Amino acid sequence: MNPRYYYITILSILITLTSCTKEVDFNQIDDVNVHAVYTSTLIYADFTADKFLDNNNNEITYSTDLIDAPIDKTTIKYLEKVEFTLIISNSFNRQFNFNFNFFDDAGQLIYTLQPTVVVAPNSEATTYILEIPTDDISVIENTRFFGFLVKLEPSSDGSTLDGTETANLNLKSSVKLFYNYRKI
Repeated sequence: MNPRYYYITILSILITLTSCTKEVDFNQIDDVNVHAVYTSTLIYADFTADKFLDNNNNEITYSTDLIDAPIDKTTIKYLEKVEFTLIISNSFNRQFNFNFNFFDDAGQLIYTLQPTVVVAPNSEATTYILEIPTDDISVIENTRFFGFLVKLEPSSDGSTLDGTETANLNLKSSVKLFYNYRKI
């Protein structure tokens, strides 16, 4: 081998090895933040007129439901934001009000998410997004159930629902959980 090529090759390797390396700071792992967002479907309901009438055709003004809160208690310390999404359409000639409630293990009401969602009569599908205020997010620690309250408001003309009406109130909901898995 030509000595000139030998020296050029050795010099090239040395330059490459020294110029391409730099000290790695392994302590930077302490500054890592991993953000994750999880979405869970909560309820889907399609209320017809007969769901708001008793056996004597008297109006039932409230409908409620409880479901397990889909939140892992071991991850609550990383929870940054909780956002509820509602998609509601209403073909009734009546207004409905909707509330999200939070209940503890004993079934006691511990929190009501604000504001109350007002669903106008004869309204197309409308999306509502409700967020737990940052100062209130700790309520999730004691939440075992989410409760849904649908209230049928009185008619403006005094009329009542008829069991043969074809109108419906369609409701879909989900919860979005925003986590920041940082070193605590």
